Amino acid sequence: MRLPAPGTAANSADPSRQVDDGGGRGTGRTYDEPRSRPRRFAHGPQGEIDVSAYIGAIDWRHCPDTTDPIECGTLEVPLDWDDPRGEKIHIGVSRVKAKDPGKRIGTAIMDPGGPGTSGVTDMVLRQGKVFSDAVRERFDVVTYDPRGVNTSSPITCDQAEADRVEAMKDPHSQADFDALVAAKRQLSENCRRLTGPLYDHTDTRQTVRDIDAIRAALGEEKITQIGYSYGTLAVQLYAQMFPNRVRALVGDGNMDHLNVRTAWDLTSAGAGALEENFTQFAKWCDMTPHCALYGRDTTKTYIEVRERARRGTLTDPDTGKPVSFAALLRTANLANLPDRWREAASMIKSRYDGTPTGQVPPPPGGDGPPAGRVQLPHEVWFCQDWRMQVRDYAEWSALSERLARSYPTVQWSPYANSALDCVGYTGKTTYPQQPAHTGNAPAMMLLGNVRDFATVYTWSQGAAKQTGATLVTYEGYGHTIYPSTAHAGPSACINSIVEDYLINLKLPASGTRCPDIETPGGTGGPPPSPGTGG
Repeated sequence: MRLPAPGTAANSADPSRQVDDGGGRGTGRTYDEPRSRPRRFAHGPQGEIDVSAYIGAIDWRHCPDTTDPIECGTLEVPLDWDDPRGEKIHIGVSRVKAKDPGKRIGTAIMDPGGPGTSGVTDMVLRQGKVFSDAVRERFDVVTYDPRGVNTSSPITCDQAEADRVEAMKDPHSQADFDALVAAKRQLSENCRRLTGPLYDHTDTRQTVRDIDAIRAALGEEKITQIGYSYGTLAVQLYAQMFPNRVRALVGDGNMDHLNVRTAWDLTSAGAGALEENFTQFAKWCDMTPHCALYGRDTTKTYIEVRERARRGTLTDPDTGKPVSFAALLRTANLANLPDRWREAASMIKSRYDGTPTGQVPPPPGGDGPPAGRVQLPHEVWFCQDWRMQVRDYAEWSALSERLARSYPTVQWSPYANSALDCVGYTGKTTYPQQPAHTGNAPAMMLLGNVRDFATVYTWSQGAAKQTGATLVTYEGYGHTIYPSTAHAGPSACINSIVEDYLINLKLPASGTRCPDIETPGGTGGPPPSPGTGG
């Protein structure tokens, strides 16, 4: 699930807000290879269509902007899989071939998170190393840009309209709420006008059929899949729709489509995780002499800073600018990552004392997209997958007050804005909440971090109960764990279990748990990439 990375602004380096470059497929080509030809397979167990009859071939070429041996291409698929003979769109894909062709098992597909994260960009940025070495040795690794994203046919919106909505996502009255609804409705119609019919065909059902089209185009009868964060929803649904086309499935940081039914279900999950992680951070600080808040009562100090932010009297001593309650939450979010705890403590102390840290943030807009059109797939995809609209300001105010009562330290949820994503949305919820029934699919494996701040551990438990999957528990922090945490490195325990399953199809015993590897108060590092394994 997409969240602002701890300590960053909500839209910083967000692939879902990249500027549309008029197709985005890239023009670099260093060598040509014969296209992968789709093979025909029998209809699926639910009477599914033979997808190979309705798709093109992947036009593989070397990926632009990298010297690594990564191939990129596009695949033509139906705009609407319920009308497969109709209009077509294209899906961007990338591939790294197995390092040991003689031991090759098959294809492993990585499902990116978000919704709206680019798998192709992730593959290039990580130099093809999206899985562990042992898996990359035996599998061709393939990932893709979901429909609406990056190199796939894009969801295109007006930059100014999107920015206007973003600035209104903190209503303080019914008039504010009504203005937000009107602006969101205008943005929705704007995106539909600029995008065309694709705007109304981006739910996870359509994406899962695209995944099966990739399988067919690669000539694979069965595939192995590893889904991250929001991409786990596609893993669960693929097992339900195409059980006979599954070799192995892993979900890392799992969505629970059945049990997240209301705005409270969503926001309380994020607030609960942050409250607990902040409690652990405060305990560490109060016991650790090199924490900047040692001897001050960390929780009490933060609450005093928070109340100043709520009253509008808190300023950033480095810039002299006001710090809102929402902006302060980004500092609290650092409690989700133990290697950022020292940084969090220093920032809270600085704002409490009014003493500069010497770290002035860069001016906004330098690396952002220029004015014009942007890709904005997140909200439309989310609104087609979830029915949980906030109806009016009274409901929003009650939700805010309940969060403050239930989570007395942080008093807010990183998912608060997500609860407002679908107000004013003019489309339909075409894949609303429902259980994940995987039927006769092979047994799957789910990975869950106990202190995951984005896809909380109870969601992994719920998904495991519905699918009958084996849940492997990581006792630590962070969002997703295989093949590595973004901050603490790889867990040898987790990686060996996943590798044994993906390569040998051997599942661990029920209840298997792996110890945490985090070091509280580390030197810090870059924020995780939301939804893609960090």
